[in-house]
Amino acid sequence: DNKSEFAAKVAEQAKIMGEQVTHYLDRARMAARANVIGRATPIGPVAQSLKRALERINRDKGVTITLDCPNDLRFQGEQQDLEEMLGNLLDNACKWSKSTVHLIAAPAQSTPAGQRMLSITVEDDGKGLSTDQRAKIGKRGTRLDESTPGTGLGLSIVADIATTYRGAIKLDASPHGGLLIRLDLPSA
Repeated sequence: DNKSEFAAKVAEQAKIMGEQVTHYLDRARMAARANVIGRATPIGPVAQSLKRALERINRDKGVTITLDCPNDLRFQGEQQDLEEMLGNLLDNACKWSKSTVHLIAAPAQSTPAGQRMLSITVEDDGKGLSTDQRAKIGKRGTRLDESTPGTGLGLSIVADIATTYRGAIKLDASPHGGLLIRLDLPSA
């Protein structure tokens, strides 16, 4: 019967998504536990690689991604974790933008404990989100628009990885009209 087949398929997909989340969180925790003192990942090359891939994927839509990132700015952590965070943020921004996505990376204020920090801002020129929508969107699995592909896990994965590195993520309105997401991470 169709209902039980559908229910089985939904359960299977939910299980796969749960396993993915667990996998990414475990990997992020391991990276943090390893203390990543010696790991320094340059942000520019990671952002450049993602820009090329996402502009190619979104060629039909005509999305342009601009990067403003000092060459010497480095994330104190694993490259895969940075790729995962920036990939999710840029992919979402491309999905919701009209035509442009901006990534700006810069040194940020050190923590009270003296940890040097950096800030990566990703913003788009889409229709943006209300304050209520921004509050909801960070919750794991929450999707505001079911008509677009996705699991609703992207931002929560980014937040979980950032938190593992003692960083943070903040959502705001972009002056370009869309969503602005600020990711604060330790700087190497």
